[in-house]
Formats: sequence, structure tokens, C-alpha cells
Amino acid sequence: LLMVKFIILCFFLILNGCSTLKKEVVDCPIIIAPKKAAEVVVKSENKLPVYIGFRGIKSYCTKDNNNIEMEISVNVRAIRKDTKIEDFVPVNISLVSTDLNNKEYDRDDFTYSQFLLKGSKIVDRATILDIKIPNGGQVYLGLR
Repeated sequence: LLMVKFIILCFFLILNGCSTLKKEVVDCPIIIAPKKAAEVVVKSENKLPVYIGFRGIKSYCTKDNNNIEMEISVNVRAIRKDTKIEDFVPVNISLVSTDLNNKEYDRDDFTYSQFLLKGSKIVDRATILDIKIPNGGQVYLGLR
């Protein structure tokens, strides 16, 4: 009987310890995307103008000690007028968090070359970024 109680106690402690591995889901801070950083016109590899802009953001946040861990999926849309040739356009995305003093706290930069298929006027791509945000901090998202 003592051995059974010991096994049950050990099993209960293991289950209780595993429950602390789950992270608490919290509301995400507002993502600020200044107009000049949310929409840009860049030159493609063939020196043609291409509009790049955000077309939807989904976020998921969890509590991590004194921080919030944020993961976002951001859809970037490329629009061009001249669709006669295949082309590539450079895309630079930055997700930045700041502390209460507006000092940079964490950053996730992602750079890629978006393929524009011949005949395609609009091309969308979803990209995942993640950062840590201090309590009371802010989040900025932008294109360069």
C-alpha cells in the first residue's frame, strides 16, 4: 500500500510538473506600422518599380516571465504594372520591440527576394517573425 501511494504521488508530481510547460496565452500589444514603412515602392532586379505593402497580419502572444513572446504571420503583397517578364524584387521586413523608454529591446529582420512570375501583376507571400516584448513595451513593423 505504501508503494502504491508513492507511485501515485510520483505520477501526480510528474503530471503537475508537465502542466507548467504550457505557456499562458495573452493579448498581443498593438503593432504599429508607420505609413512610410508599411508601403514602399522599390526597384526590381530589372529596375522596374514595384509596390510592396502589408496585406494582413495575424499575431499570437504568450507570457514569458517579464516578457511577452509574439509570433506574427505577415502577408506581404507585391504589385507591378509591367508583367511582360519574370523579375525579382527585394523585400526587407523588420519587427522591432521597444521598452518603456522607447529603446530597442528585440528585433527580427527578414530579407528575401520575391519572385514575380511573367504575367503576374499581384504576388502575395506570408512570412513568420517573432520577438520578445517587455511589459509596457511597443511593437513596430516596417518594410525597407
